[in-house]
Amino acid sequence: MSSYIKGAGIIATGGIIAKLLGLFFKVPIGRILGDFGFGLYYNSYNIYNLLLTVSIVGVPVAISKMISERASVKNYYGLYSVFKLSMTVLLLIGGISSAVLYFGAHWIIDIANWHPDTYYAIIGLSAAPFFVSIMCAIRGFFQGMQMMTPSAISQIIESIVRVIFGIGLCLYLTQSYGLAMGAGGASAGATIGAILTTLFLLFALSLFMKSFRKNINESKKIFKKESNRAILKRLTQIAVPVTLASAVVSLFGIINSFTYVPRLQVAGFNIDTATSMFGDFGRAQTMINVPLTFSAAMVITLVPAISASFALNDIKSIRRKTELGIRVMLLISLPCAVGLSIYADPIFELLFPASQYGGEILKYLSYSTVFIMITNTLQSVLQGLDKFMVPVKNLFIGLIVKFILNYIFIAIPSINIYGLVISNIGAYAVSTLLNYISIKKCLKIKLNINQTVVKPLTASLIMAIVGMKIFNVVSTTTGENIGVLISITLCVVVYFVALILLKGLTREELLLLPGGRKIIGMFKK
Repeated sequence: MSSYIKGAGIIATGGIIAKLLGLFFKVPIGRILGDFGFGLYYNSYNIYNLLLTVSIVGVPVAISKMISERASVKNYYGLYSVFKLSMTVLLLIGGISSAVLYFGAHWIIDIANWHPDTYYAIIGLSAAPFFVSIMCAIRGFFQGMQMMTPSAISQIIESIVRVIFGIGLCLYLTQSYGLAMGAGGASAGATIGAILTTLFLLFALSLFMKSFRKNINESKKIFKKESNRAILKRLTQIAVPVTLASAVVSLFGIINSFTYVPRLQVAGFNIDTATSMFGDFGRAQTMINVPLTFSAAMVITLVPAISASFALNDIKSIRRKTELGIRVMLLISLPCAVGLSIYADPIFELLFPASQYGGEILKYLSYSTVFIMITNTLQSVLQGLDKFMVPVKNLFIGLIVKFILNYIFIAIPSINIYGLVISNIGAYAVSTLLNYISIKKCLKIKLNINQTVVKPLTASLIMAIVGMKIFNVVSTTTGENIGVLISITLCVVVYFVALILLKGLTREELLLLPGGRKIIGMFKK
C-alpha cells in the first residue's frame, strides 16, 4: 500500500532537484532582465502553461490510469495499444499548440493587453509543446507501469539543459539586442530542454521495450485486441475532464495576467510599474513552486495507485491510500508554508536583492501552498475513482472566487498587487473544502484531526519560533545570506524532531523514510 508513497518520493526527489535548478535558472534570469524584462518572460509562461494544459496535460493522466488498469490484470497487449494511440493523439495536439503560439503571438498580446515586447518571449517557447507532447506520452507510460525513475531523471535533464541554454541565450541576447530579445532567449531554453529530454525518454523507452515485448506477445494470446475507437473513447472520457481541471488551474494564472494591469491602473499605477510588480509576484510564485513539487509527485503516483485498487474494487485500500496521501501532504505543506513565510525577506535578499515587493508577497503567498497541495491530492483521488468532473466543478467555483477577489482588491491602492495573494488563498481554500466534501461522500473517510492537522501544525509553529531565534544568532556571525541557508537546514531538523517528540509520525510513516528503522531505534533509546 505504501509503494505509491515511495514512488512519490522518487518523483519528488527528481522534482525538487528540477525545481532547485529552475530556481537557479530564474535567479540569474531575473537579475539579467530586471523586473520589467522578467515580467515579459513571466507573461509568456502563463499563456504557454495554458496551452500545454489544454492540449497535453490531460492525456498523460489518462495514459497512466488506463495503463495501470490493464497492468493490474496483466493485459500488457492492451496497455501497449493504449500507449501507441495516445502518442499519436499527443503528437497531433502538441503540433497544433506550437502553431498557435508561433502564428498567434501578436493576437495573444493584443487580447491580454500585454507590453508588445512580450512577442519574443512567446516565440522562444513556440516549438516546446510539440516536444513536450512526446515527453508526456512516454512519462505517462512509465508512470502507469509505476516506474517513476525515468520520469524523475528526465525532469533533472530538462532542467539542466534549460539552465545552461536559457541563461546563456538570455545573457547574450540581452547584451546584444536588449531586454525583449533576452526574454526570448530565456524562453528558448525551455524548448531546447524539451528537445533533449525527449531524446532521453525515447532512448529509455527503447531499452525497456527490448525485454517488455515478450510480455506483450504472451499477453496477446490471452486478451482480445481492443479497437482504436474504444480506446480513444475511454481516453477522451478521462483526458477531457482532467484537461478541463488543469485548464481551470491555468486560468488562475491567466486571470492574474489579464487583470493586474487594468486593475492596478485603477489603483494609480502605470503599465511599466504594474509589469514590474507582476514580475515580483512571479518570483514569489517561483519560490512556492518548490514545495508544490511534492503534491505534483503525489498526483503522478496516486492516480494510477487509486486506479489499480479501483479496478480490483478494493475500497479499503483506496481509503488507506487517500488518508495517507492527505496526511503526507499536510506533514509537508504546513512547515513549508511557515518556513517560506518567516524567511521570506532574507530569501529574497539572497536571491533577488533588487526586488521591491517580492519578500512581502512571499510572506503571505506561502500559505496558499497548503491549500494548493491538498486540493491537488484530493483531485487525484477523485480522478482515480472516475469522478473526473467533480474537481472541475470545484475548481471552477474557485476560479470565480479568484476573479471576484482580484477585481475588488487589486484596485484598492493600499492593497494593489497583494490582491493576487488574497485571491490565490481564497480560491484554493474554497476548492480544497469542496473536494474534501466530495471525497467524504464517496469514501466516508475518517481523518484523525489531532494526528493529521494539530500535531504537524504545532511542530511547524515550534519550528518557526526556534527558526527565527536560530537566524538571529547565526546571521550576526555569518551575515544574512549564509545565515538563511543554515537556518533553513536547521529548521528541517527542528521540525522533524518536534514531530517525533509530539508522536506526530507513526511507525509505518517512519519506515517509509530513508534509514527509518535506525530513526525508530534511536528514538526508542
